[in-house]
Parts: sequence; C-alpha cells; structure tokens
Amino acid sequence: MLELHTLIARAIVLYYALVGVWGVFLAIRKADLPPAYRGALIIAVVMGLLQSAVGLTLLLTVGHPRDDLHYLYGASVILTLPLVASYIADKKFSRVLAFGLANLFMAGLAIRAITTGA
Repeated sequence: MLELHTLIARAIVLYYALVGVWGVFLAIRKADLPPAYRGALIIAVVMGLLQSAVGLTLLLTVGHPRDDLHYLYGASVILTLPLVASYIADKKFSRVLAFGLANLFMAGLAIRAITTGA
C-alpha cells in the first residue's frame, strides 16, 4: 500500500505541474476556461482525494508519517483548487491563470508532502 501511495504522489506532482503549465499557456494566449481544462481540474481534485483515501488507509494500518506536516501539505493540496475557485468567482481575473498558478503551487505542495512522508 505504501508503494501505491508513493506512485500516486509522483503522478500527482507531474499531473499538477502539467496542468499548471497548460493553464499559464492558456492565460498567455488570453484563452477562456475551456471545458477540457475544467475536466483536468476535476481530475486533479479527484487524484488528491484518492491519494488521501490511500493515505488514511495507511494511517490506520501502518502508522503515522515521519512528520506531522505531511497532513497539512496533504490537506492543502485538496483544498487549494476549491478555495481558488471560490475566491475568483466574483473577480475580474484570468481564471485559467489563477488555476494554472494554483496547480503549480499544488505541485510544490505535493513535493513537500513527499519529503515529509514515510
């Protein structure tokens, strides 16, 4: 189970980085928020939730991570996109840029979560 948690964590870092670069690229092109990008954002949230489910299973079966900050980074990864979405809902700001930068931030959070884990 620990190997699955590690594999998903690495996939999350790569996925968030790619979606982040895609969002910044769309923002540079002054594009609107396309449905394909919205789908990618939903997949990002689902990946975070899946990772937390595996992590909770590990917590109950194996034990605690090396550092308690691991929980903070994990929760931050899951909460970032919904918080960004609620913050920019009434703002005149490029949505794709906000989501792109949020995904890059989440990739960094995921890297920190990996370093504080097992």
